[in-house]
Amino acid sequence: MQSIAKLLQLVAVVAYVLLTSVASAQMSGASSIPNSKSGFTSFDFPGSTNTQATAITPSGEIVGRYFSSDGRQHGFVLSKGAFTSLDVPGASFTDAAWVNAQGDIAGTYTLEGETQGHAYVLSNGTFTTIDFPPGNVNTAGFGISNAGDVVGVGFIGSDFFDGQGYLFRHNEFTVIDLPGAKGTFPTMVIDSRRIVGTYVDANQTFHGFFLNKGAVTTIDFPGSTFTWITGINPEGEMVGFYYDQAGNKHGFVLRNGNYISFDIPGATGTAGNGIDPQGDVVGQYTTPDGNTHGYFLANVE
Repeated sequence: MQSIAKLLQLVAVVAYVLLTSVASAQMSGASSIPNSKSGFTSFDFPGSTNTQATAITPSGEIVGRYFSSDGRQHGFVLSKGAFTSLDVPGASFTDAAWVNAQGDIAGTYTLEGETQGHAYVLSNGTFTTIDFPPGNVNTAGFGISNAGDVVGVGFIGSDFFDGQGYLFRHNEFTVIDLPGAKGTFPTMVIDSRRIVGTYVDANQTFHGFFLNKGAVTTIDFPGSTFTWITGINPEGEMVGFYYDQAGNKHGFVLRNGNYISFDIPGATGTAGNGIDPQGDVVGQYTTPDGNTHGYFLANVE
């Protein structure tokens, strides 16, 4: 599972998801949990020192990942102020990467005692495994559209940078390999014609991309050394994070051609992961004590 672990580490993303025991935990002080969409809210899965929000639905349901005290990663759903822990049955590792408007979740898991990563979709309580291609070393699931299309990455060999993107639509795979890219990592799909993600060039530099009707646009935050796009909403607004020349990590939103950088006050690093149709963003930030927290930020401007 080395390639998947490297990928999640680079994306500042570490987790794994879905209901195994569906243990719902109501956090004390529910006012600290985003129950209404206004302003900024920080939150942590109870007992965890590493919580990361990855996506948000139009109704405000948030999914993400967290580490438990034993070091394992799990997914979570945060709805109406209550956390639900999610694990694929029999998995030692579960990641919840995106949720669509219907509540379908896409992510990645590894079974106990195994090393191979599998992508999955959780819909109406049922897990469906996605492996690309058959017999592949590792498969990661990153994004799911409202129509149920899934994008992710397959790792054919042992080199993380050689990740091969895919679109899974109507039970068929379409390979996504950008021209000249060493590795292609699609992270979210709005429809079969609009896909965002990140690619690695021959110099192992990371760039964002927007694939629209077969045309590719490279997206680099101005002055950055690394750009990762994590999501896009139906309005075409993109969210992600970048590293500046000094090596500092910032979140950003790309709206109508304008780059909007943002940082959580007091954080040593900020990442934007999910964005809803209203322009609200969820993600994670790290504090000087080394802990990572999830957040909700309304209508980033």
